[in-house]
Parts: sequence; structure tokens; C-alpha cells
Amino acid sequence: MGRAKAAWEEAQERGWTTCDNFVCADCVEDEYLRETISANVTVCTCDYCNETAEEPIAAPVSCIQEEIARTVGYFYCEPTAAGVPYESAEGGWQTGLSHTSDVLFSLGLSCNDALFSDIQTSFTTDFWAPSAQGHWASSHPHEMLSGSWDSFVELVKHRTRYFFSQPGHAQDAWNRELGPAELLAQIGNFALELDLCKQIDADSLLYRARIWTDQDLTPEAETMGAPPPDKAAAGRMNPAGISYLYLAREQQTALAETLSRPPCVGALAQFRVSRPLRVLDLAVLPSMPSLFDNERRGEWTALTFLEGFVEAITTPVAKDGREHINYVPSQVVSEYFAKMFQDERGEQLDGIVYQSTVRPSGQNVVLFPNDSGTFEDKVVFESGCTASIADWPTLLAELK
Repeated sequence: MGRAKAAWEEAQERGWTTCDNFVCADCVEDEYLRETISANVTVCTCDYCNETAEEPIAAPVSCIQEEIARTVGYFYCEPTAAGVPYESAEGGWQTGLSHTSDVLFSLGLSCNDALFSDIQTSFTTDFWAPSAQGHWASSHPHEMLSGSWDSFVELVKHRTRYFFSQPGHAQDAWNRELGPAELLAQIGNFALELDLCKQIDADSLLYRARIWTDQDLTPEAETMGAPPPDKAAAGRMNPAGISYLYLAREQQTALAETLSRPPCVGALAQFRVSRPLRVLDLAVLPSMPSLFDNERRGEWTALTFLEGFVEAITTPVAKDGREHINYVPSQVVSEYFAKMFQDERGEQLDGIVYQSTVRPSGQNVVLFPNDSGTFEDKVVFESGCTASIADWPTLLAELK
């Protein structure tokens, strides 16, 4: 009786009771949980699908219960322990609660129905309050980072653009909202931690397209390169007066980014990369780790923030006369990576790669100018041609 009471007290303290069954990897969908099961197999029969083999194929359910419980505890808490106010006169708990089954569904647990039921009933709490760091009114790190970005956008668009009072050191980033300089430094840290600094090899081909309105001109280096600073309008990544060179990895992407309203005449130029280029690659972020892999919570936090961040700085902006304002946040970020950031080698970057929003399978490349304001050390013009696009079917055929 004493042993049973001790087991009960232990379960109450940790928040879940141990399931005595055995499960095989085929009974769960999450890859991390499947790997955890495969690493802990001890018996030859699964209690859920009844699969049997000569070699061990099933592990104790408890080996995944612990990971699932840790994940539940990261996002939720028992309402009293989370400090949720309870007011009888105002309807009880002062925040919405979720049943354990809904909590597990919200975290993406997909598995054998009987296994799901066993995991659900193993928790000693039936209803949960959303919480962070054990408190219902706190925020998770990725939420605070997103809030920091929203504040950054408001600041640089409408309050100040050039002088940030806080130092650019991302310290204690998980526990509070960051100032603008700290946020930029934190994004830089994420770029290093997630190995987002990549290389475009020398002799790679990049492309640039323009709508061709002057038939007397020839597509050449001068007419197909970046505009001179005195003619450089504000773009997604560059402020007015500072010329960046916008290119694409594919001909189709260059055309899709430029030729949106046929009939028109378009010019297409081919550039060859003259030396290896170091770029921030935002086009393909690393795969998101499992929500149940608690040892990679920091990586999950970084990628969750970066996915929203990349979407924010690459979303199409309406050409309504206010685009110069809406481009400001991405311009400030670009200038940070052009002037302040150093990669793991201690080198400055040559540009940024990001996914095309008009042709999602394609990638755009924006190159920063050198100290002389040119791009001659990065790419060289090779050839150019013009083509008349009469209608949408013709354009769509060109973009395949």
C-alpha cells in the first residue's frame, strides 16, 4: 500500500500517470516521437496495432509520455497553478480553459486512437489554461519576439529611422520585448545559429528583367544593371538614393517579378557571378523541429519567429504611393545585414536571397553595393535580349 501511495503521489507531482502498455513507431505520426520509440524498443508486440515481429518493435508508452507532458507543460498549466483568477460572480475562471484532448490536438499529436485515449487519461489535470513559464499572463519567447518586431515596424515607419537608443546586444531575449537594435542583433544571431549564411558560387548565372519602353536602347550592362544612386527609387530592400541590384536565380522568376501586364516588351539580361558571394538565405529555412522535441525548443522558437519575419519582409506591397513607407522595415533590416552583420567567418555579406512571392518556386537575389557604390566585384553582365509579350497565355508559357 505504501508503494502504491508513493506512485500516486509521484504521478500527482509530475502531472501524469505511467501507462504500462507498449507502442510501435507506426502508431504515431510525429517523426521525433517515432524516433524516440524506435530508440527504446524492448518487446516484440505492439499493444495498439497488435503488430508482432521476431525482433523488438515496441517501446514503453512512458518513453513518449514524458516528452508529450513536457510539451503540454510548456504551453499550458493547471489553472490554479498558473495563477488564473477565479471569480464566482463573473462566471468562474477568468480565461478560457481547454480540455486535455483539445490541448493534445492543438499540439498536433496524431496517433492511434487507443493510444491517444491512454495518453489523454494519463494526465491528472482535465482542464488547462494557456500559459508561458507557468503563468497565464506571461508570453512565450516567440510571442515576445513577434511583439518586438511589431514594435520595430511601428517605430521605423512612424517615429524614428536612424537613431536607436538601446545597444545592439541581444541579451536576455527570451524574457522581455527587445528594442530595435537588440532585435536586429537577435535576428543576426538566429542567422548564425541556424546556418543561414550561404554561398553563391562563382560562375553561377543570375538574371534581371525590365519592361522595355525605349526601343532605341540596347540591353547591355549600363541599361540592365542597377540604376545610378540619383535615380534609385525606394525598393523592397533599399531606400531611395541607395542602389541595390535585384536579380533572380531563374529567368522565369526575373520575368515574373517584372512583366505583370501584357502586352509589353521585356528585356532579359544574364549576369555571371564573378566571385563566391556570401548571402543571407531566407528562401529556404531549415525544417521546423518537432514540437515534442524539447531539447530543440530554442531552434523551434527561432524558426517560428523567422517564418513570420520572412513573410513580413517579402509580402507584396500595394503600389499605392505609400509603398516607400511600407518598405522601411525591410530596408532597415537589409542595411543591418549589409553594414553591421558579420558571418561566422567574420565577413560581411554580399546580399540576401528570398523566395519570390509571384513565382513561389523561384528565388530572388538582392546584392548590396560595394564601398564604391557598384557591383563590378560581384557580377558581370554577359548578355541581353528583348521579347514582345502579346498576351497572358504567352507570358504564362514563358514563365513555366
